[in-house]
Amino acid sequence: MCNLSQGILERGEARGEAKFILKMYEKGYTLEQIADVAEKSVDEVRSVIDKKSCH
Repeated sequence: MCNLSQGILERGEARGEAKFILKMYEKGYTLEQIADVAEKSVDEVRSVIDKKSCH
C-alpha cells in the first residue's frame, strides 16, 4: 500500500474511533469505561472529547 493510501486509511480509522468515543460519552459512559472499551488511556479519551467540544 502506498503512503497516501495508508494515511487515508489511518485518518478514517481515527475518525471512526473518535466517533465511537464521542457516542459513548454522549450516552453517559464514564471516561474510565470508554477508555477500557476503546483500549485507550483516560487522557487520550479526554483529548478526543475536548477536541470535539471545541469545534
